[in-house]
Amino acid sequence: MNFDYGLACTISSSLGSLIGTLLIQMILEKTKRNSYLIYVLGIVLGLSTLLIPTQTLIDLIKDIENKRDIWSFNNPC
Repeated sequence: MNFDYGLACTISSSLGSLIGTLLIQMILEKTKRNSYLIYVLGIVLGLSTLLIPTQTLIDLIKDIENKRDIWSFNNPC
């Protein structure tokens, strides 16, 4: 990963985390119900459980279509 890409990922994930935390705090203070936090965490976990394997499968199908050896080890650099 190059430095510019890593920096962009760091900044965007930090901003997203900050905004999400502030929004959840506002909702919890307004409603006085902690169940909304549990719902949000469940939705995020559920989406990631579905989307990560789906993206991996799509990448695998593309590699097979491009005749790449899916069983070989690649250089991480």
